[in-house]
Amino acid sequence: MRFQEEEDFVDAAPRGTQVGLVLGLWLAGVFAASLAGRWEAGHEETRSMLLLGTAVIWPLLYFAMGRCSFVPQSMPIAATGGLILFGMASALSSFMSPVALRSTGYLVLTLAGIWLALQFNSNLDAPQYERGLKIFAILTTGLLVGFAWYDYVPGTRLGNGKNLLNPNTVGLVSTSVLLAAMSIRTLALRLVVMGPVAWIIVLTSSRAAAIAAIVGLGLIIWLRLRARRRPVIWFVGIALMLAVGVTIVYGTVLFNILDRFYSLSAADRGFSSGATGRVEAWKWTWELFVRNPVIGVGFRAHEFILKADSSSHNGYLATLAEVGVIGFLAVVFLVVRGLHLLWAGSRKSGPRFSQSILFGLCIGYLLLAIFERYLINVGNPTSLLFLVAIIRQGALEGSFDEADEPDPESPDELVVGEPEERVYGHG
Repeated sequence: MRFQEEEDFVDAAPRGTQVGLVLGLWLAGVFAASLAGRWEAGHEETRSMLLLGTAVIWPLLYFAMGRCSFVPQSMPIAATGGLILFGMASALSSFMSPVALRSTGYLVLTLAGIWLALQFNSNLDAPQYERGLKIFAILTTGLLVGFAWYDYVPGTRLGNGKNLLNPNTVGLVSTSVLLAAMSIRTLALRLVVMGPVAWIIVLTSSRAAAIAAIVGLGLIIWLRLRARRRPVIWFVGIALMLAVGVTIVYGTVLFNILDRFYSLSAADRGFSSGATGRVEAWKWTWELFVRNPVIGVGFRAHEFILKADSSSHNGYLATLAEVGVIGFLAVVFLVVRGLHLLWAGSRKSGPRFSQSILFGLCIGYLLLAIFERYLINVGNPTSLLFLVAIIRQGALEGSFDEADEPDPESPDELVVGEPEERVYGHG
Protein backbone atom coordinates (compact mmCIF):
# COMPACT_ATOMS: atom_id res chain seq x y z
CA MET A 1 0.00 0.00 0.00
CA ARG A 2 1.40 3.40 -0.96
CA PHE A 3 0.59 6.51 1.02
CA GLN A 4 3.31 8.91 -0.11
CA GLU A 5 0.84 11.28 -1.67
CA GLU A 6 -0.92 11.65 1.69
CA GLU A 7 2.12 12.73 3.72
CA ASP A 8 1.72 16.45 3.00
CA PHE A 9 1.12 18.51 6.11
CA VAL A 10 -2.37 19.78 6.79
CA ASP A 11 -2.93 23.49 7.31
CA ALA A 12 -2.12 25.11 10.63
CA ALA A 13 -4.75 25.96 13.21
CA PRO A 14 -6.43 29.31 12.52
CA ARG A 15 -5.18 32.17 14.66
CA GLY A 16 -7.16 32.98 17.79
CA THR A 17 -8.82 29.57 18.13
CA GLN A 18 -8.95 27.37 21.19
CA VAL A 19 -9.39 24.07 19.38
CA GLY A 20 -6.80 22.34 21.58
CA LEU A 21 -8.73 23.35 24.68
CA VAL A 22 -11.96 22.09 23.07
CA LEU A 23 -10.30 18.75 22.28
CA GLY A 24 -9.22 18.25 25.88
CA LEU A 25 -12.58 19.30 27.33
CA TRP A 26 -14.42 17.11 24.82
CA LEU A 27 -12.49 13.96 25.71
CA ALA A 28 -12.69 14.53 29.46
CA GLY A 29 -16.37 15.51 29.16
CA VAL A 30 -17.31 12.23 27.50
CA PHE A 31 -15.93 10.31 30.47
CA ALA A 32 -17.64 12.68 32.90
CA ALA A 33 -20.94 12.17 31.04
CA SER A 34 -20.47 8.40 31.16
CA LEU A 35 -20.01 8.56 34.92
CA ALA A 36 -22.92 10.96 35.41
CA GLY A 37 -25.21 8.86 33.23
CA ARG A 38 -24.54 5.77 35.31
CA TRP A 39 -24.77 7.73 38.55
CA GLU A 40 -28.11 9.38 37.80
CA ALA A 41 -29.80 6.76 35.65
CA GLY A 42 -28.14 3.58 36.89
CA HIS A 43 -28.21 1.15 34.00
CA GLU A 44 -31.24 2.77 32.33
CA GLU A 45 -29.91 3.00 28.80
CA THR A 46 -32.01 5.77 27.20
CA ARG A 47 -31.06 8.54 29.62
CA SER A 48 -27.43 7.47 29.68
CA MET A 49 -27.29 7.44 25.89
CA LEU A 50 -28.85 10.91 25.63
CA LEU A 51 -26.34 12.35 28.08
CA LEU A 52 -23.46 10.62 26.33
CA GLY A 53 -24.71 11.73 22.91
CA THR A 54 -24.79 15.36 24.08
CA ALA A 55 -21.24 15.06 25.40
CA VAL A 56 -20.06 13.63 22.07
CA ILE A 57 -21.64 16.14 19.67
CA TRP A 58 -21.36 19.49 21.51
CA PRO A 59 -18.10 20.49 19.72
CA LEU A 60 -20.19 20.76 16.55
CA LEU A 61 -21.51 24.05 17.99
CA TYR A 62 -17.96 25.30 18.53
CA PHE A 63 -16.98 24.55 14.94
CA ALA A 64 -20.23 26.04 13.64
CA MET A 65 -20.05 29.28 15.64
CA GLY A 66 -16.31 29.74 16.18
CA ARG A 67 -13.48 30.83 13.91
CA CYS A 68 -12.56 27.29 12.89
CA SER A 69 -13.70 25.66 9.69
CA PHE A 70 -16.95 23.70 10.09
CA VAL A 71 -16.51 21.77 6.85
CA PRO A 72 -13.45 19.50 7.19
CA GLN A 73 -10.68 19.48 4.64
CA SER A 74 -11.13 16.87 1.95
CA MET A 75 -9.48 13.48 2.25
CA PRO A 76 -7.68 11.61 -0.56
CA ILE A 77 -9.92 9.55 -2.82
CA ALA A 78 -8.93 6.19 -1.33
CA ALA A 79 -9.60 7.33 2.24
CA THR A 80 -12.90 8.92 1.23
CA GLY A 81 -13.87 5.68 -0.45
CA GLY A 82 -13.03 3.76 2.72
CA LEU A 83 -15.25 6.04 4.81
CA ILE A 84 -18.11 5.76 2.31
CA LEU A 85 -17.86 1.97 2.25
CA PHE A 86 -17.91 1.80 6.03
CA GLY A 87 -20.88 4.17 6.19
CA MET A 88 -22.85 2.28 3.55
CA ALA A 89 -22.12 -1.14 5.06
CA SER A 90 -23.08 0.10 8.53
CA ALA A 91 -26.27 1.76 7.24
CA LEU A 92 -27.35 -1.36 5.37
CA SER A 93 -26.65 -3.58 8.36
CA SER A 94 -28.59 -1.16 10.60
CA PHE A 95 -31.59 -1.35 8.25
CA MET A 96 -31.54 -5.16 8.50
CA SER A 97 -30.79 -5.18 12.24
CA PRO A 98 -33.20 -6.90 14.65
CA VAL A 99 -32.86 -3.75 16.78
CA ALA A 100 -32.92 -1.26 13.93
CA LEU A 101 -33.66 1.82 16.05
CA ARG A 102 -30.77 1.13 18.41
CA SER A 103 -28.42 0.35 15.51
CA THR A 104 -29.40 3.54 13.70
CA GLY A 105 -28.92 5.65 16.82
CA TYR A 106 -25.45 4.31 17.45
CA LEU A 107 -24.54 4.66 13.77
CA VAL A 108 -25.58 8.33 13.72
CA LEU A 109 -23.52 8.95 16.85
CA THR A 110 -20.52 7.12 15.33
CA LEU A 111 -20.73 9.10 12.08
CA ALA A 112 -20.92 12.31 14.14
CA GLY A 113 -17.75 11.19 15.92
CA ILE A 114 -16.02 10.59 12.59
CA TRP A 115 -17.12 14.04 11.34
CA LEU A 116 -15.74 15.61 14.52
CA ALA A 117 -12.47 13.72 14.10
CA LEU A 118 -12.13 15.25 10.62
CA GLN A 119 -13.02 18.70 11.99
CA PHE A 120 -10.41 18.49 14.72
CA ASN A 121 -7.75 17.30 12.30
CA SER A 122 -8.62 20.14 9.93
CA ASN A 123 -8.02 22.72 12.66
CA LEU A 124 -5.35 21.26 14.94
CA ASP A 125 -1.64 21.85 14.61
CA ALA A 126 1.12 20.33 16.74
CA PRO A 127 0.95 22.81 19.67
CA GLN A 128 -2.86 22.62 19.81
CA TYR A 129 -2.74 18.82 19.74
CA GLU A 130 -0.27 18.88 22.61
CA ARG A 131 -2.41 21.30 24.60
CA GLY A 132 -5.49 19.14 24.12
CA LEU A 133 -3.70 16.01 25.30
CA LYS A 134 -2.43 17.81 28.42
CA ILE A 135 -5.89 19.10 29.34
CA PHE A 136 -7.44 15.69 28.76
CA ALA A 137 -4.79 13.96 30.88
CA ILE A 138 -5.04 16.37 33.82
CA LEU A 139 -8.85 16.66 33.92
CA THR A 140 -9.52 12.96 33.45
CA THR A 141 -6.93 12.03 36.07
CA GLY A 142 -8.99 14.06 38.54
CA LEU A 143 -12.14 12.22 37.47
CA LEU A 144 -10.46 8.82 37.75
CA VAL A 145 -9.01 9.54 41.19
CA GLY A 146 -12.42 10.75 42.41
CA PHE A 147 -14.10 7.66 40.97
CA ALA A 148 -11.51 5.37 42.58
CA TRP A 149 -12.00 7.11 45.94
CA TYR A 150 -15.75 6.56 45.71
CA ASP A 151 -15.85 3.07 44.22
CA TYR A 152 -12.91 1.06 45.50
CA VAL A 153 -13.59 -1.69 48.03
CA PRO A 154 -10.53 -3.64 49.22
CA GLY A 155 -10.52 -7.17 47.87
CA THR A 156 -12.57 -6.32 44.75
CA ARG A 157 -11.65 -4.95 41.34
CA LEU A 158 -11.99 -1.19 40.94
CA GLY A 159 -15.34 -0.67 39.22
CA ASN A 160 -17.07 -3.53 41.00
CA GLY A 161 -17.41 -1.66 44.28
CA LYS A 162 -20.54 0.34 43.36
CA ASN A 163 -20.98 -1.29 39.94
CA LEU A 164 -21.01 2.02 38.09
CA LEU A 165 -18.45 1.05 35.47
CA ASN A 166 -16.96 -2.23 34.35
CA PRO A 167 -13.34 -2.59 35.60
CA ASN A 168 -12.15 -3.15 32.03
CA THR A 169 -13.80 0.14 30.96
CA VAL A 170 -11.97 1.96 33.74
CA GLY A 171 -8.73 0.31 32.57
CA LEU A 172 -9.46 1.28 28.95
CA VAL A 173 -9.93 4.96 29.86
CA SER A 174 -6.95 4.96 32.22
CA THR A 175 -4.67 3.65 29.47
CA SER A 176 -5.28 6.65 27.22
CA VAL A 177 -4.89 9.06 30.16
CA LEU A 178 -1.56 7.49 31.12
CA LEU A 179 -0.24 7.80 27.57
CA ALA A 180 -1.66 11.30 27.04
CA ALA A 181 0.23 12.40 30.16
CA MET A 182 3.42 11.96 28.11
CA SER A 183 2.48 15.30 26.52
CA ILE A 184 3.34 17.06 29.80
CA ARG A 185 6.89 18.32 29.36
CA THR A 186 7.62 19.04 33.03
CA LEU A 187 8.81 15.73 34.46
CA ALA A 188 7.55 16.30 38.02
CA LEU A 189 4.03 17.18 36.87
CA ARG A 190 4.05 14.29 34.43
CA LEU A 191 4.84 11.82 37.20
CA VAL A 192 2.20 13.38 39.48
CA VAL A 193 -0.39 12.58 36.79
CA MET A 194 0.96 9.20 35.66
CA GLY A 195 1.50 7.73 39.13
CA PRO A 196 -2.14 7.64 40.30
CA VAL A 197 -3.38 6.56 36.88
CA ALA A 198 -0.91 3.66 36.76
CA TRP A 199 -2.11 2.54 40.19
CA ILE A 200 -5.73 2.77 39.05
CA ILE A 201 -4.91 0.41 36.17
CA VAL A 202 -3.47 -2.02 38.71
CA LEU A 203 -6.58 -1.75 40.90
CA THR A 204 -8.83 -2.65 37.96
CA SER A 205 -6.90 -5.93 37.53
CA SER A 206 -7.31 -5.40 33.79
CA ARG A 207 -4.48 -7.35 32.22
CA ALA A 208 -5.26 -6.07 28.73
CA ALA A 209 -5.06 -2.46 29.95
CA ALA A 210 -1.77 -3.10 31.72
CA ILE A 211 -0.21 -4.68 28.61
CA ALA A 212 -1.57 -1.93 26.33
CA ALA A 213 -0.19 0.77 28.65
CA ILE A 214 3.25 -0.83 28.80
CA VAL A 215 3.42 -1.38 25.02
CA GLY A 216 2.13 2.11 24.23
CA LEU A 217 4.53 3.76 26.68
CA GLY A 218 7.43 1.73 25.30
CA LEU A 219 6.61 2.79 21.73
CA ILE A 220 6.39 6.46 22.69
CA ILE A 221 9.79 6.35 24.39
CA TRP A 222 11.28 4.38 21.49
CA LEU A 223 10.01 6.86 18.89
CA ARG A 224 11.34 9.82 20.86
CA LEU A 225 14.73 8.23 21.40
CA ARG A 226 14.89 7.31 17.72
CA ALA A 227 13.94 10.84 16.64
CA ARG A 228 16.74 12.23 18.80
CA ARG A 229 19.25 9.78 17.35
CA ARG A 230 19.76 7.92 20.61
CA PRO A 231 21.16 4.37 20.47
CA VAL A 232 17.77 2.70 20.73
CA ILE A 233 19.13 -0.82 20.23
CA TRP A 234 21.42 -0.39 23.21
CA PHE A 235 18.60 0.83 25.43
CA VAL A 236 16.37 -2.06 24.37
CA GLY A 237 19.14 -4.60 24.82
CA ILE A 238 19.99 -3.38 28.31
CA ALA A 239 16.31 -3.33 29.31
CA LEU A 240 15.80 -6.89 28.03
CA MET A 241 18.87 -8.18 29.85
CA LEU A 242 17.70 -6.56 33.08
CA ALA A 243 14.19 -7.98 32.64
CA VAL A 244 15.51 -11.49 31.97
CA GLY A 245 17.91 -11.30 34.89
CA VAL A 246 15.24 -10.13 37.34
CA THR A 247 12.84 -12.81 36.07
CA ILE A 248 15.41 -15.57 36.53
CA VAL A 249 16.40 -14.47 40.03
CA TYR A 250 12.99 -13.36 41.33
CA GLY A 251 10.63 -15.26 39.02
CA THR A 252 8.55 -16.83 41.77
CA VAL A 253 8.21 -13.56 43.66
CA LEU A 254 7.17 -11.71 40.50
CA PHE A 255 4.60 -14.35 39.62
CA ASN A 256 3.09 -14.19 43.11
CA ILE A 257 2.82 -10.38 42.90
CA LEU A 258 1.20 -10.54 39.48
CA ASP A 259 -1.08 -13.36 40.59
CA ARG A 260 -2.21 -11.27 43.55
CA PHE A 261 -3.26 -8.33 41.38
CA TYR A 262 -4.27 -10.08 38.15
CA SER A 263 -5.61 -13.47 39.32
CA LEU A 264 -3.38 -15.48 37.00
CA SER A 265 -4.19 -18.77 38.73
CA ALA A 266 -7.85 -18.11 39.58
CA ALA A 267 -10.38 -20.55 38.18
CA ASP A 268 -12.55 -17.82 36.63
CA ARG A 269 -9.81 -15.48 35.33
CA GLY A 270 -6.63 -17.56 35.25
CA PHE A 271 -4.70 -19.27 32.47
CA SER A 272 -7.11 -22.21 32.37
CA SER A 273 -10.27 -20.08 32.06
CA GLY A 274 -10.19 -19.78 28.25
CA ALA A 275 -9.37 -16.06 28.25
CA THR A 276 -11.89 -15.59 31.08
CA GLY A 277 -14.53 -17.44 29.09
CA ARG A 278 -14.07 -15.28 26.03
CA VAL A 279 -13.06 -18.12 23.71
CA GLU A 280 -16.62 -19.44 23.65
CA ALA A 281 -17.95 -15.95 22.90
CA TRP A 282 -15.41 -15.59 20.08
CA LYS A 283 -16.62 -18.85 18.52
CA TRP A 284 -20.26 -17.72 18.58
CA THR A 285 -19.39 -14.31 17.17
CA TRP A 286 -17.52 -15.96 14.31
CA GLU A 287 -20.63 -18.05 13.64
CA LEU A 288 -22.67 -14.85 13.41
CA PHE A 289 -20.31 -13.60 10.73
CA VAL A 290 -20.34 -16.89 8.81
CA ARG A 291 -24.15 -16.75 8.66
CA ASN A 292 -24.17 -13.06 7.60
CA PRO A 293 -20.84 -12.45 5.80
CA VAL A 294 -21.86 -9.57 3.50
CA ILE A 295 -24.02 -7.14 5.46
CA GLY A 296 -23.58 -8.44 9.01
CA VAL A 297 -26.18 -8.73 11.75
CA GLY A 298 -26.56 -5.00 12.40
CA PHE A 299 -24.46 -2.18 13.76
CA ARG A 300 -24.16 -2.67 17.56
CA ALA A 301 -26.60 -5.59 17.31
CA HIS A 302 -24.42 -8.64 17.92
CA GLU A 303 -24.97 -8.43 21.69
CA PHE A 304 -28.69 -9.04 21.22
CA ILE A 305 -28.12 -12.16 19.13
CA LEU A 306 -25.09 -13.70 20.80
CA LYS A 307 -25.93 -16.80 22.82
CA ALA A 308 -22.70 -17.45 24.68
CA ASP A 309 -22.10 -14.16 26.50
CA SER A 310 -23.19 -10.54 26.87
CA SER A 311 -20.85 -9.51 24.02
CA SER A 312 -18.11 -10.87 21.79
CA HIS A 313 -15.32 -9.37 23.96
CA ASN A 314 -13.36 -8.86 20.74
CA GLY A 315 -13.66 -5.64 18.76
CA TYR A 316 -12.43 -7.18 15.52
CA LEU A 317 -14.89 -10.08 15.55
CA ALA A 318 -17.69 -7.75 16.65
CA THR A 319 -17.04 -5.40 13.71
CA LEU A 320 -16.83 -8.32 11.30
CA ALA A 321 -20.10 -9.80 12.55
CA GLU A 322 -21.95 -6.47 12.68
CA VAL A 323 -21.06 -4.80 9.36
CA GLY A 324 -19.82 -7.71 7.27
CA VAL A 325 -16.59 -8.23 5.41
CA ILE A 326 -16.83 -5.08 3.24
CA GLY A 327 -17.33 -2.74 6.18
CA PHE A 328 -14.61 -4.54 8.14
CA LEU A 329 -12.06 -4.23 5.31
CA ALA A 330 -12.87 -0.52 5.02
CA VAL A 331 -12.10 -0.12 8.73
CA VAL A 332 -8.83 -2.05 8.36
CA PHE A 333 -7.76 0.20 5.48
CA LEU A 334 -8.53 3.38 7.44
CA VAL A 335 -6.64 2.10 10.49
CA VAL A 336 -3.56 1.09 8.49
CA ARG A 337 -3.58 4.42 6.65
CA GLY A 338 -3.93 6.36 9.91
CA LEU A 339 -1.06 4.46 11.52
CA HIS A 340 1.14 5.20 8.51
CA LEU A 341 0.41 8.92 8.77
CA LEU A 342 1.11 8.90 12.51
CA TRP A 343 4.39 7.11 11.85
CA ALA A 344 5.29 9.77 9.29
CA GLY A 345 4.30 12.56 11.68
CA SER A 346 6.32 11.08 14.53
CA ARG A 347 9.47 11.49 12.41
CA LYS A 348 8.87 15.17 11.57
CA SER A 349 10.63 17.80 13.67
CA GLY A 350 7.54 19.76 14.76
CA PRO A 351 4.71 17.29 15.39
CA ARG A 352 6.72 14.30 16.56
CA PHE A 353 6.11 15.03 20.25
CA SER A 354 2.32 14.63 20.06
CA GLN A 355 2.27 12.18 17.16
CA SER A 356 4.48 9.69 19.00
CA ILE A 357 1.85 9.68 21.76
CA LEU A 358 -0.99 9.03 19.31
CA PHE A 359 0.96 6.24 17.60
CA GLY A 360 1.63 4.53 20.92
CA LEU A 361 -1.99 5.00 21.96
CA CYS A 362 -3.30 3.51 18.71
CA ILE A 363 -1.13 0.40 19.01
CA GLY A 364 -2.18 0.00 22.63
CA TYR A 365 -5.83 0.45 21.64
CA LEU A 366 -5.54 -2.18 18.91
CA LEU A 367 -4.21 -4.59 21.53
CA LEU A 368 -7.08 -3.72 23.85
CA ALA A 369 -9.57 -4.35 21.05
CA ILE A 370 -8.65 -8.05 21.17
CA PHE A 371 -10.56 -8.22 24.47
CA GLU A 372 -12.88 -5.19 24.34
CA ARG A 373 -16.41 -5.09 22.94
CA TYR A 374 -15.89 -2.68 20.04
CA LEU A 375 -13.19 -1.48 17.66
CA ILE A 376 -14.97 1.63 16.35
CA ASN A 377 -16.73 3.35 19.22
CA VAL A 378 -17.59 6.82 20.54
CA GLY A 379 -18.67 5.86 24.04
CA ASN A 380 -15.40 6.60 25.83
CA PRO A 381 -12.50 9.06 25.42
CA THR A 382 -9.97 6.37 24.49
CA SER A 383 -12.03 5.24 21.50
CA LEU A 384 -12.70 8.85 20.48
CA LEU A 385 -9.00 9.72 20.65
CA PHE A 386 -8.28 6.64 18.53
CA LEU A 387 -10.78 7.91 15.95
CA VAL A 388 -9.20 11.37 15.94
CA ALA A 389 -5.78 9.77 15.52
CA ILE A 390 -6.61 7.57 12.52
CA ILE A 391 -9.36 9.50 10.69
CA ARG A 392 -7.23 12.28 9.29
CA GLN A 393 -6.63 14.08 6.03
CA GLY A 394 -2.83 13.90 6.10
CA ALA A 395 0.19 14.05 8.37
CA LEU A 396 0.05 16.74 11.03
CA GLU A 397 1.68 20.11 10.53
CA GLY A 398 4.19 21.32 13.08
CA SER A 399 4.33 25.07 13.64
CA PHE A 400 7.81 24.98 15.13
CA ASP A 401 10.70 26.29 13.07
CA GLU A 402 13.69 24.04 12.55
CA ALA A 403 15.85 26.62 14.26
CA ASP A 404 13.70 26.43 17.34
CA GLU A 405 13.93 22.66 17.66
CA PRO A 406 15.98 21.59 20.68
CA ASP A 407 19.43 20.23 20.05
CA PRO A 408 19.03 16.45 19.71
CA GLU A 409 22.45 15.90 21.23
CA SER A 410 21.89 18.14 24.25
CA PRO A 411 22.01 16.26 27.58
CA ASP A 412 19.00 18.31 28.73
CA GLU A 413 16.81 16.79 26.00
CA LEU A 414 16.15 13.47 27.69
CA VAL A 415 13.00 11.74 26.54
CA VAL A 416 11.61 11.60 30.05
CA GLY A 417 11.62 15.35 30.57
CA GLU A 418 11.71 17.58 27.52
CA PRO A 419 11.55 21.35 28.06
CA GLU A 420 8.84 23.59 26.69
CA GLU A 421 9.12 24.54 23.04
CA ARG A 422 10.02 28.20 22.51
CA VAL A 423 7.56 28.74 19.66
CA TYR A 424 4.17 27.63 20.81
CA GLY A 425 1.64 28.16 18.07
CA HIS A 426 -1.64 30.02 18.20
CA GLY A 427 -4.37 30.66 20.73
